[in-house]
Amino acid sequence: MYSPFTLDISPMERLFLINFEKDPDEIYIGFEPQWFDDASYGTGLRIIAWRKDGYIDVYQQPGLTKEDKIDVAAKGLADTTISPMTNAWFSVTTGGVDVVFAFEDKAGRKVEVEIVEKSQKPTKPFSLLAPVGSSSANPSSLPFYLMFKFDFVRRANTDVTISINGRTHKADTFPFPLNGSRVYFMRYSADTFLVDWCPAQSQALEPLRGEGNKLYGPNDTLYELLEQQNCPSFARISSSRKSHSFAAEFHPPFPEITHITDNTSLSGEFVLSGDESAGVVRGTYEVSRSGEEVEVTLNPSGGWEPRPRTLFLKFLFNAGKLFRQWPKTYLWTAKIKFSEGAPPFMESRWTRI
Repeated sequence: MYSPFTLDISPMERLFLINFEKDPDEIYIGFEPQWFDDASYGTGLRIIAWRKDGYIDVYQQPGLTKEDKIDVAAKGLADTTISPMTNAWFSVTTGGVDVVFAFEDKAGRKVEVEIVEKSQKPTKPFSLLAPVGSSSANPSSLPFYLMFKFDFVRRANTDVTISINGRTHKADTFPFPLNGSRVYFMRYSADTFLVDWCPAQSQALEPLRGEGNKLYGPNDTLYELLEQQNCPSFARISSSRKSHSFAAEFHPPFPEITHITDNTSLSGEFVLSGDESAGVVRGTYEVSRSGEEVEVTLNPSGGWEPRPRTLFLKFLFNAGKLFRQWPKTYLWTAKIKFSEGAPPFMESRWTRI
């Protein structure tokens, strides 16, 4: 049996977004430190450097796997530079964030960043689906990026240094207080769970492993089957990493592609979910077969449905419609061709609509 749906889970542990767009550098308007600690991917710090022209540069420590393509945000990757970033660190405590790094950029300039919260008041973190996909011009997946223990940096009792080539830049601020504190437009997640749903591909599908109604695919993804009108169909697809899990559920269950009969067309709904506190993304699917070709579309047309725990979060997510609506602009299309004696071959891609 075969499924057109796959997913990848990032080994990223935490991230931090540092914006200085209102006081920009000649090249950069922000930095995004990311921390990894994974046996196969490596341990260390990666800095996404956001450029004024819409592209990104990457600076990362030598112990990490090099990414040749990063396209879930902005216009995509321009350059990657390996840097030792000696004495860099990235930690988060109940009192806030503590991040320090320095490197020489590709123009030969020294970049020095130090953000340290020193408040005695504990933070009040929350969970959300990161709207990173809202800025992607040519996405290769639907970025279902969940931010746990997420918060903004408070302005009081925080040391901020953002220096490029000897010039200090001011961090952007948020226009109104959050949880009773004035804050910067700098935000972080101490616990990230990043899922790339249905990465674009052009290759033969891998047969699922196992028997019965529970099968396994790439990355040990679990595919749960139900019998639907004499056709085995996928009711649920799931995977996990450490303490977090992801699931895609189909209503009605999505038919296994080799069992779809000619001139058949079906439609339904799907729900993408993670931990309960992070809410869900809803959408619709369509599938049809004509001759030796099956076509599938996915559109997260329902957007993100958050589950805010406080009045403040209800206000934030209602006022910031981007949080909820960006998934609606994504459309996944796939064409699967059958050839006798060969596994099905799928061409799939994401577009913004």
